[in-house]
Amino acid sequence: MNQQINRLPFKLNITAIVLSGLFLLGCGSDNSTVVADVEATPPTSITGWQMVWQDEFDGTEVDSSKWSFAVDCFGGGNDEAQCYTARSENSQVAQGLLTITALRETFSGPAVNDSDPNYDPLDTSKTLDYTSARLVSKNKGDWKYGRFEIRAKLPQGQGTWPAIWMLPTDWVYGPWAGSGEIDIMEAVNLKTVTNGGEPESAVHGTLHFGKTWPNNVYSGQDYALPNAQNPSDDFHVYALEWQEDEIRWYVDDVHYATQRSSGWYSQYIDENGNTVNAPDDAPFNQQFHMLLNLAVGGSWAANVNNTGIDKSVFPQAMQIDYVRVYECADSPNTGAGCATIDDAAIIVPGHSAPEIVIPDTQFGQGPTFSLFSYADAIALNTDLSFGSYNPDGAITYQVGSDDVRGQVLEITKTAAVGNLFFEYSPRVDLSHWQELGELVFDINVTSIAEGTEVLVKVDSGWPNTGDISISLPDNLNQWQEVRISFASLVAGGNRFSPGSTVNLTDVVNPFVIEPTGPVVLKLDNIRYEYQVAQQTELVVYDDAAVAPYAFGLFAASGQLLEEQVDVGGEHKIVTQLTFNTNEAVGFYQSSGTVMDFSGFNFLSFDLNVVTDLREVRSMKIKMDCQTPCSSGDFDIMPPDVGVWTHYDIALTDLVANNGSSLDLAKVDTPIVIFPKWGDQQGVVLQIDNIKLTQ
Repeated sequence: MNQQINRLPFKLNITAIVLSGLFLLGCGSDNSTVVADVEATPPTSITGWQMVWQDEFDGTEVDSSKWSFAVDCFGGGNDEAQCYTARSENSQVAQGLLTITALRETFSGPAVNDSDPNYDPLDTSKTLDYTSARLVSKNKGDWKYGRFEIRAKLPQGQGTWPAIWMLPTDWVYGPWAGSGEIDIMEAVNLKTVTNGGEPESAVHGTLHFGKTWPNNVYSGQDYALPNAQNPSDDFHVYALEWQEDEIRWYVDDVHYATQRSSGWYSQYIDENGNTVNAPDDAPFNQQFHMLLNLAVGGSWAANVNNTGIDKSVFPQAMQIDYVRVYECADSPNTGAGCATIDDAAIIVPGHSAPEIVIPDTQFGQGPTFSLFSYADAIALNTDLSFGSYNPDGAITYQVGSDDVRGQVLEITKTAAVGNLFFEYSPRVDLSHWQELGELVFDINVTSIAEGTEVLVKVDSGWPNTGDISISLPDNLNQWQEVRISFASLVAGGNRFSPGSTVNLTDVVNPFVIEPTGPVVLKLDNIRYEYQVAQQTELVVYDDAAVAPYAFGLFAASGQLLEEQVDVGGEHKIVTQLTFNTNEAVGFYQSSGTVMDFSGFNFLSFDLNVVTDLREVRSMKIKMDCQTPCSSGDFDIMPPDVGVWTHYDIALTDLVANNGSSLDLAKVDTPIVIFPKWGDQQGVVLQIDNIKLTQ
């Protein structure tokens, strides 16, 4: 909507401008502060806005009916350097101002925030070098649509990151950022001079949306005050007008940016486990609450301008004169009809929703799962898409061509924050890779900054990710194969969220690469493989089937009943088969996956016959390598009824069995077991501890 609506600029009636007589010194700043009293009622007859919530900070302490405190050393999910506290040292109300102060001091607190199931407010397991405060209006001030005004003076210096922003109260469309984030105002490193340029002076208005991190996107616009003013020198009014299908940003009543629902979207997992498009103008069609905080360092402030944190500038403070929230009286249900629009404001293009991929039931199956440029594959698996967490634009990538290798993935990273990932948006169960699987790829490092690690991850959505720091080639421009066991990824967990790890039954990003600093590298032949060559034994069943193996049966007539039975003692849980038929077999199989058993010598298992009234008690097994490839029926001596008996069947005997075509290099069914075909009725047997051994 480009036409002008209510073009009269929105300005408050100033009935009195009163010097407080008290000049407040901004922490870490030599600028004095003059507070002016401004009437809190807008000209409703002109604008249509009506006050519905406000905090003028006229008391002597933070109003607990309007704000709660974040208390944690989590780092905001952005690797920030501060602990948030509820102490008066970090937030206080006096002389009509809220002052949030960031101090340089060592402090310990909870390692995660209060949205994490592991949160304990008494936890002191994480220590950081700064403290600050975050005020949150959740469940005390929550709104859908309106005008939000905050008059504030911002801090300065490298490493400062003040923010006035909003988060969803109910997270209807899933975890961040699928349910959205609205940044009314953010700024980093104000007044910092980089390479002899002009002092940093930009403020930013941004939306975050799309899908759950790290598959989210963002779009926004920066703004500079006129006449080289700096937001850290004086108070300015930062405002946002939010209506159905449109959000607008203002500084001192200057409308500088607009975003519309055509440029935002939300895709989330519904109750059936399917990725779906959220309706209407989601995610910005639900209630949001406000947050006021001053962060230190982190993925943005510490990676731009002069980078890092300038310890000498602290303490620093963000001062807030008031927070005022208005409702559009003309149309409170949509927020429309009260807008102040300047046609010169930038229309931010945003992002369109990506196509939703229909799940492929064979996706992620073995024996080799190619992700990128392996065997006959050319570049990225067609069911995957490239994605990147790239808040600072530090990551670039392309599919290039190598004279020897063909298609390779070329990645350049220039700063600390960001990663590249392969996304499978429907999500997939890859748990069959956990015990025996490896993530395998080739890497060639062209250049790397000192101290840079390369993390490789598999991701179920933050914080459920497993990461590992890989060993890099000794020399630059040298290809090297990397193998990472999935067991180690799961066991290692998420280094940035202790206690969390990847859930391999629900994977969204089967490959993530995250260098921790500047690097140029190439990747090739990225795939999952089963690795049994170095195993001294391969367990198929022990109290339960071990993925990728699962029980199966075939009954040509009648019924074969399979149960998991607790027999106690050393065997505990076993597989029990009851033959109400004369034509059935039971087996353990890795569907669609074959493995090389040529490094093993024996098929071992324990067998107990519970009931067998046949005159001739014959018992058979076989091993298959994708039917009709098989060892054929192999006779074993039946155990005495009621006596557990251990068997070690030589694989060479199975290969040499009469009529055998067994290929040990591609076995998919390690064991098939059954009484003699045609004479099975009434037999009940139990089997346990199935494994391949050397």
